[in-house]
Amino acid sequence: MNKSKLIAVVFLLTTFFNALGQDPTSKNIQKIRIQDFYVQTGLSLERNTNGMLSDFKTLAPQSVLLKDDMTNFSSYGGYGISGNSMFSVMVGLQFADKQKSKYLSNPLLKLGISYFSGSTLSGGTYKTTRTPYDTLTSAQTGNTIYIDSLNSQNYSMNYYSEQLRIDGSLIYRTNPEARWSLYAGIGITAGLSINAQTSIFYNNNGRKETRFEDGYTYSAYYNTSDNDKNETFKNKANFGASAYIPMGIDFRIGKKREFWKRTHLYYDLRPGLNVTSIPELQSFTSVNVQHGLGLRVSWN
Repeated sequence: MNKSKLIAVVFLLTTFFNALGQDPTSKNIQKIRIQDFYVQTGLSLERNTNGMLSDFKTLAPQSVLLKDDMTNFSSYGGYGISGNSMFSVMVGLQFADKQKSKYLSNPLLKLGISYFSGSTLSGGTYKTTRTPYDTLTSAQTGNTIYIDSLNSQNYSMNYYSEQLRIDGSLIYRTNPEARWSLYAGIGITAGLSINAQTSIFYNNNGRKETRFEDGYTYSAYYNTSDNDKNETFKNKANFGASAYIPMGIDFRIGKKREFWKRTHLYYDLRPGLNVTSIPELQSFTSVNVQHGLGLRVSWN
């Protein structure tokens, strides 16, 4: 992610809203002013959809691994959770009252750019083959030990993308001048991926399984990493959008010095629904939770 581009976007947003709020014929205050600057980093957690083998053949038609014979293979079921870093740069905008005599503390409009990544689709198939390896009989006790050789073939598939989105939220706060304050609201994002790709992984694991007559089983694994293979393919840019509920707690660092009085630390939690439209397939909806720590600096 290019941070210089994010800084340029914030500068353009600042210029735009200053121009929007300025009324050269009026002696009153501007309609809108930039009140805060936000920088936040954290973790984005997303429940990815279990993709079918046919989905990944569509996403990666040139894959050699997906052309393998997978007759009698079983598919992994259920959903997975992917976690990746997220980053956002935003400005907080205050609105004037109807008389344009003062600025309202609520609501506050936050606008900016957010970056995060995740796996929209994941899936896999596997097959385990058992082959009798040896049978040992004790000459003293007559007990029989069975040794089998087990071989497991695994194909795992993943569709991953990095998102760069316009991010906006409307929040309501308790007293923002207090040392501690709480906030909550509603927000939306929309944007395109800057990197979408499909990855295919293959590994072949082996083990020796020893079974005793009393039911006890012992397994010894051996390394077959020389047979591991992987492929990665670029995909078309996808479109993503989400609706979320921002909520959190804000702490003003200083009490006396002016700079620290304007500087805040905050914890932000954003549960929501995320929609990713994949050009090669269709749209997928998933639950998304972002959370992290941020720094807020107030201009006024």
